[in-house]
Amino acid sequence: MNWKPFSAFLQNVFIPLITVTIAAMVAILNFSVSNLDRELKEQVAAVDIAIKEARDERERINAEREFNFKIYDLVQLSLEEKNERKQEVAKQFVLVMVDGELRSRLLGVLEAGGTPMIKQETAKIIAKEKEFQIEEDSNLRTDRSVKPTFDWEDWDYDIFWCTTSGASAKEQAEFIKQQLEMEGAKGRVRVRVRELFSSVNARSGYKISGYAIRRSENEIVQANALETLAENVLLEKGYPAVFKQQLTSQKTRWYISAFVCP
Repeated sequence: MNWKPFSAFLQNVFIPLITVTIAAMVAILNFSVSNLDRELKEQVAAVDIAIKEARDERERINAEREFNFKIYDLVQLSLEEKNERKQEVAKQFVLVMVDGELRSRLLGVLEAGGTPMIKQETAKIIAKEKEFQIEEDSNLRTDRSVKPTFDWEDWDYDIFWCTTSGASAKEQAEFIKQQLEMEGAKGRVRVRVRELFSSVNARSGYKISGYAIRRSENEIVQANALETLAENVLLEKGYPAVFKQQLTSQKTRWYISAFVCP
């Protein structure tokens, strides 16, 4: 047997081919390992972020719980001492700093056990907030299942004015309502001017100051139209105003609210 051609084949073809194949396999393996390493690092980073967020949320909840206990102690101490000044301070803390069920309960405690003046003031606040909440709930229950055309009359409007801004704010809100009605706005249910009580505006989710329009994500065109109308009519009446639009998470289709709180 002639080994020379076979030897030449091994040296010139087979061995180089094996070498290239091995090199390619090593490259592929390195690439796969690199991708796996990157994916593992990304997963570890995601877990670290999740742990940090959970820790931050836990710390926030603990801090909020501790703060609420302090407010509760403040209310209880003011009632035990029958100190009207401390009860007033406690009431203001509850109005500004506490939300949800605890807020309602603490106001109820002050109404039940406070001095005559505190009882009277707290009862008024509770009554006003209940009235306001009933009207807000009616917005959520209103049937707006049929999409309207782009006309003023097909939308519902609430023009709020802040109690703290006084009669001037109420007058401006009335000007906006009147102009809407002059241009044909009737509302699918209503067009209203409403008072935004101080205790309500102190709650998270409100805290309105200045001029604002609240809308859903798909109500940009309508909000722009209301913004232009409101700014023009107030300017004509001697109230130069600039309205800022804010997104709301409330699911109230074809309903927009404006706020006059200068």
